[in-house]
Amino acid sequence: MTSYGTGAQKPGSGFELAMALAGAATLKEVLPICLETLIGSSEGFLDCGWVYLVPEKTDIYRLRCSLGVSEPFAEANTSWAPDSVHGRAISREAPWYGSFSETLNGHDPLLNSEGLHAFAILPLFRGSSVAGCFCLSSHDSDTVPQHVRRDLEALSRWFDKTIARVQVSESRIRESWELLSLFDAMAEMVFAFDLDGEIVWMNRTAREELGLDNNDERIHLLDLHPNETRPEAARIFRRMLSREQQTSNVPYVKRDGSVVHATTLGVPGRWKGEDVLFGISRIHLAGVRSGVGTVTGAPSLEREIDRMAMALDERLSRIEEVLLISRESPVSKLRAGGVKE
Repeated sequence: MTSYGTGAQKPGSGFELAMALAGAATLKEVLPICLETLIGSSEGFLDCGWVYLVPEKTDIYRLRCSLGVSEPFAEANTSWAPDSVHGRAISREAPWYGSFSETLNGHDPLLNSEGLHAFAILPLFRGSSVAGCFCLSSHDSDTVPQHVRRDLEALSRWFDKTIARVQVSESRIRESWELLSLFDAMAEMVFAFDLDGEIVWMNRTAREELGLDNNDERIHLLDLHPNETRPEAARIFRRMLSREQQTSNVPYVKRDGSVVHATTLGVPGRWKGEDVLFGISRIHLAGVRSGVGTVTGAPSLEREIDRMAMALDERLSRIEEVLLISRESPVSKLRAGGVKE
């Protein structure tokens, strides 16, 4: 939770505000801008405020940012259950204006000691559900004029969309890191190739199996295969990018020259804003090798990736958004059991 002093800054021009919000990538950056702008637009009728957000899968109002109130007041307002007196007071589906004393303080001497008068609640939404609110108040004024209310509500609707965008962005970033951690922990070798065949990322298993390290310069996919199989590897790479082929048994070569036999599944997707081909390779046990052109090992590899997907079953749709994989892509068909060579 972010807390600030008592001086609210007046908002700059609409362009400056839009640029500030567009450049803010986290709630920690966005919420203070929103509060400062709302308070600054009140023509002095409001001098403080705070923001509650309701995390997904919970109904608890949690304080995320405050401006112009004392630390003891902010600490006393850290969170409210929806069925509490305070939770019911702030859980509103439409803007509300009144007196702070008639809504939140009740018999609470700590909240009462803040000395707040005029009070405004501007709801935030997630779809059609209330997902938080701006709370704005004054240590001096008793009312909020009608023309100020119109400005506050217009700004609140704008900020609601901005907050929703940033929440989605933060969620996708978290999930992309979860996916990265999941890939890095897999027993299979995992690569992300750009459209020219250069590796932009590989997991720990791939580095260890092939004798590579983090200090290696960008390596081309052909460098991973024996000389005699490179033409075939290049052909299959192009076919995987065009979704004409999903699996391959072209062997890999280690830094020391020894060969690693594996079955590879190719999945077109996105990595850090770049079009890539994900290669997920299951290493064959010693003495067990499928013939070139066959798909031995692919069913078990598909089952493993399906298990990986099920481990994040509550986030599947957003993981697809992170990778920007369409539902017609091999990974979607794989989850449905439909990937074929």
